[in-house]
Amino acid sequence: MKTKATIFFLFIFFNFNFYAQKAPLKFKKLTQEEIELTEYNNYSAVMTYDYGQMYFDTNPNGKNLFIFNKRHVRIKILTEDGLKYAKVKFFYNSMSCERYSGELSYSVRAFTHNILKDGSVKTTRLKNKNITHTDSTNCIVKAEFEFPNAKVGSILEYEITVPSLNVIKPKTWYFQNELPVIYSEFRAKIPEDFQYLFLVKNVKELFEQDSSFYDELINYSFTYKRRRYNSTLNLSGKQYRFVNKYMPPIKNKTDAEKINIHVKRISSGEATYPWKKLTRALMITTIDSYYTRTPAQRSLLNYPEAYIIYNLKTWEELNNSLLFGENYGLAIVKYWNCDSILNTILKNKNTQYEKAEAIYKFIRKNMVWNNQYSIYADVSDNFFKKLYSKSGGKIKMNSIGAYFEVGKGSSSEINFVLMYLLNKAKIKVSPVLANTKNNDDVDKDVPLANQFTTTIAMIEINGEYKLLDAALPESSFNKISNQLDTNQMFIVRKDNFGWYEE
Repeated sequence: MKTKATIFFLFIFFNFNFYAQKAPLKFKKLTQEEIELTEYNNYSAVMTYDYGQMYFDTNPNGKNLFIFNKRHVRIKILTEDGLKYAKVKFFYNSMSCERYSGELSYSVRAFTHNILKDGSVKTTRLKNKNITHTDSTNCIVKAEFEFPNAKVGSILEYEITVPSLNVIKPKTWYFQNELPVIYSEFRAKIPEDFQYLFLVKNVKELFEQDSSFYDELINYSFTYKRRRYNSTLNLSGKQYRFVNKYMPPIKNKTDAEKINIHVKRISSGEATYPWKKLTRALMITTIDSYYTRTPAQRSLLNYPEAYIIYNLKTWEELNNSLLFGENYGLAIVKYWNCDSILNTILKNKNTQYEKAEAIYKFIRKNMVWNNQYSIYADVSDNFFKKLYSKSGGKIKMNSIGAYFEVGKGSSSEINFVLMYLLNKAKIKVSPVLANTKNNDDVDKDVPLANQFTTTIAMIEINGEYKLLDAALPESSFNKISNQLDTNQMFIVRKDNFGWYEE
């Protein structure tokens, strides 16, 4: 059994060079070992190959720079029960929803390889029309497909490429999953203006690891003052490669061998007009209020005016920035004329416990969760939402009361209304960054708020602490939803901030 460990890699640029390596396997080129595979008979299926890439590039229309996640997988079906792995789902950003018209949101190649009696291979291609899409939530769409003509003995192969705007915390790479994995490799190509932490978790030693410089220039065409210009921009940098082999299945993602990826620092690079225009879609995601805004509002955000666009904070710095941020801590204290509401709620309520319960039940009755998770509730003076109050008027979201007037909100917006009223009632309350169990684990070595899923409340009454969540349907005043992981909660407050302990 491999010993759990964390290996840190902060990749910056030194004066040495390697030759870049080709992909381990070519698409649709099966190996004889895969065809003749007889081991793993105790399993319903085996993942023979899992190859992931992270790289910066433009979409086919070349208007914006994105982070691409590409994954090439092969699975061999060994039993009837293994046919459940012929169904695949993935998630992608809807670029039309994100207001990046004409940009590709995803691409899929998938084939079923069946070995015939004479040893030849019959390949059946998945048709794009057989990919189904579920309506987006906050521009995230779930796509699903099923391999055609899959049967016991089939080798299923797919390659999914998805452009992403998540420059701060790219997708975690898992060496392990619920199937045994024979070969897993992850590569990341990082331009010089970006520095990333690659934290290898639960691995004593990788099978293979190396790095190499790469040169990459892209041609970029853009319009400025009604004139068309062409520019050549440099995306050269360094590629990092991680390989592991022969891994047993694991059901708990927390214990899986994986690589957590976090940005350490981003500089503004060439800072020329073409560079700013190309990278704007990524760079504005570093603005604290980005995720509280609608795609239409995000389109109005300005390119960050600084050489260092992003620098990873310490936990103390993160705590303080949240505590005094207009999209977080100030939402609990910025004035909202709610005295009449609060007086009605607290009528004939004497103890702090009775008051807290009455406020909680009032929020439950008068606010509805919109099924969107978030950690922020923006109350800055220039923040508007395309929402309408119960009376039909347009809302300026410059106090937490505006969210109450709307009558519905994200998980955090509802809980910030709850916290405002609790604080107004002189009940000691603190916001708590919380994570859901189905989300990637929070990496406590990296102070990033967007690792968490939502914000809930913690009250203190007579020296006792109680967690409250007024958004999720399963939560109640006496118990928060089982979806929330109490081992992954960070208390935000002036004194004694830090990890929640039961």
